[in-house]
Amino acid sequence: MILHYLKVALRNLLKYKTHSFISALCLAVGIVCYTLVCFFMQEWTKLENLPDSERRIRITVSQKQSPFFRTHEIKRLEEQSISGLECLTIQSFNNSTEIEVIDNEQRNLPFLIGYRGVNSNFFSYNNRKLLHGSRLPEAPDEVVLSNKFASKAYGTANPIGTTIRLANPQSIAGNTIQSFKVVNVVEDNGLQDPKVDCYFSYEVTPNDALSVEAYLSPKATMEMLNKSLQSITWQRNEDTVHPYAAFSMRQDKELTMVQFLILFIASLILVSGLINFLKFIIQMFYNRQREVALRKCMGSEIKGLFLLLFTEVFWMMSTAFLLSLVLTELMINLAEIYIPSHDMPDLPLSSIYVVQFQIYIALLMICMLVIWFPIRRLRQVSIISQINNNRSRHIFRSIMMWLQLGIAIFFVGSTLGVNMVWHETFSRAYNPLTSEEEENIISLKVNTQRMWQNLNPILSDIRALPECIETLTMTDDLRSGSHFMRTYKKADQSEVWIAIAEGSPSYFKFLNIPLQGKEVSEEAEGTVYVSEDFRLQLDKDSVQDRVEIEGRSYRIIGTFEALYKEIRGGNTIGSAFFPGNRFRCFYFKLAPNANAAKSVHRITDICRKYVPTTLPLEVRSLADNKHTMMGSMYMTQVAMTILAVVSILLVVLSIYSAISMDTVSRQKEIAIRKINGATPRIIAGIFGKAYLVIFLLAFAVAYPLVRLMLLSTGESTVKCIQGWDWGILLFFSVALMIFLTTAYKIYRIMHINPAEIIKNE
Repeated sequence: MILHYLKVALRNLLKYKTHSFISALCLAVGIVCYTLVCFFMQEWTKLENLPDSERRIRITVSQKQSPFFRTHEIKRLEEQSISGLECLTIQSFNNSTEIEVIDNEQRNLPFLIGYRGVNSNFFSYNNRKLLHGSRLPEAPDEVVLSNKFASKAYGTANPIGTTIRLANPQSIAGNTIQSFKVVNVVEDNGLQDPKVDCYFSYEVTPNDALSVEAYLSPKATMEMLNKSLQSITWQRNEDTVHPYAAFSMRQDKELTMVQFLILFIASLILVSGLINFLKFIIQMFYNRQREVALRKCMGSEIKGLFLLLFTEVFWMMSTAFLLSLVLTELMINLAEIYIPSHDMPDLPLSSIYVVQFQIYIALLMICMLVIWFPIRRLRQVSIISQINNNRSRHIFRSIMMWLQLGIAIFFVGSTLGVNMVWHETFSRAYNPLTSEEEENIISLKVNTQRMWQNLNPILSDIRALPECIETLTMTDDLRSGSHFMRTYKKADQSEVWIAIAEGSPSYFKFLNIPLQGKEVSEEAEGTVYVSEDFRLQLDKDSVQDRVEIEGRSYRIIGTFEALYKEIRGGNTIGSAFFPGNRFRCFYFKLAPNANAAKSVHRITDICRKYVPTTLPLEVRSLADNKHTMMGSMYMTQVAMTILAVVSILLVVLSIYSAISMDTVSRQKEIAIRKINGATPRIIAGIFGKAYLVIFLLAFAVAYPLVRLMLLSTGESTVKCIQGWDWGILLFFSVALMIFLTTAYKIYRIMHINPAEIIKNE
């Protein structure tokens, strides 16, 4: 019998296969969106489930500018006997360096790793399980590896007792130790501690800022502890500072409302898709009155009718679930391509699929409860009344459509606002290059010690390529689209920001930036080029030949229009370029007829002759925004656009299916009205008036919410969202979409032949 119900349900869904597939696809997008947000929330809320979370405290320094500790300050804290303090835990922030792993076969394998400086309490305090006994580092030259990195570097071999070496000990400021013994491996901890491969002693990172956490003793109070901490003072610059403690987990609980709001927004597409789907199949079920009545005549029980409707839900939900698995993997792969690796957390697909399956089961349970109501309603009416049912006004359906339309306006308005902010902000970015010229500039970032050691032969081989016609050396990464900042003190002693860049003076010629002045050598210290905007401010301050930037005087040797990708009119008053021979990025200009993609492969092959495959390479076209901040923003734009399109698609489907089902259920009424002389305008009013009212009510609620959200998150410098023109554009765009959908279906209704309908009845 179950097989029979599955066949009948599948046959009914295939009658509307286009609608069913689009509904399943929209549901899949909603499931993916909600799954990822739930996964992130679950990972972060694991912190609240740590042992003794109510006693966890964070200790900072009473200096607003720099509340973190230094190594010598930690020593002072450890030497004191502080009552009320337990399990003092120290950790630095994430950093990266290059190491060489010497495995059991004495092979020397270089890796670029992320690391932290910690003390021995770090692992127990953060509930991190050690995988090879309880051995903890006892000396500064001992290290603990993450399980993921141990598998990457050693495979299935046991790393305990092996040695790792810093490729350059000076890469960690203040460090003198080069070789470290591996004493243990710690399990990976998901999003809570991403991109950390090695846990060194915090004594290895004496110049890094350190975060301090601990437990408050059961019998102590926060007031007692802070009173003890205030007695520990020291001098930092011109200030006398002391430690200060505050509850860490209690502060985090203040974010509960924000987390709930994020989950609510993430669920909107899923809710809209679910409403559209359930409304469609329930109304379709009601319209199959004769089939349902016949089944009841043949002795079908409520259980059979329930299974008949549930199998349709099962088919749709299962299809949506399978599509969501594909979309999840596709989206994660795209995120890994566009988002910078240091910003991209490790996303284990197996864990995400578990969350996805849980949501799938939960949705099936919810649907079972929802479809019970129409089945129960069928039980309470007679067969005759079910066949000759005069449908009442669909108040509940109208409310659901209002909710769907409100969600669509919210996402479309948000996407429109974000795109306007994006365009207003980055349209001011100065770019003297054409898209073809950007494509023909190849960027090579020197990101490892091994590349530094072989830099000269690498550059010689690249410059020998026939298509390589010009080279530029820079300290800055031009692909990132951002600049370092420095302060300039105006004549009235107020300080303002200027964007800066440093590199070869051939920068202007290489990037086609107009320059008034002479090109000096890279060794010309104490000189600076200023932008036209900065020059205007200098003229106001009566500054001619020399300018003072952050306490140092520079000789002005030229004026240029603006830095490459500088956002003019933003938070800076201009920019400055410092000639210098410090570099970490090389840019190679190709001949106009060169193939940029092939040149990238050639340069990569040259680098791989000197750099092992265990080390990453960053060789890309200047036009390639992958693994940059711009790439992350592009991914955000695409994601929001997809959600907006899906929400609009759901509204179109909802209106389309509602009128379609109304046509089926009210075709006799329409036929009689046409026989009695009803004009197309009257028939259009029957169906269109309700959707006009629903749209106006939805817009009246959703647009103010979108506007408030954008105004609260947008920068004060962004003026486009403060106007009303985009709201008018949003109103007429959504109204046009609803009008076209409604008009098409009403046009089809007007061509119903009354004679055929009456004959069939």
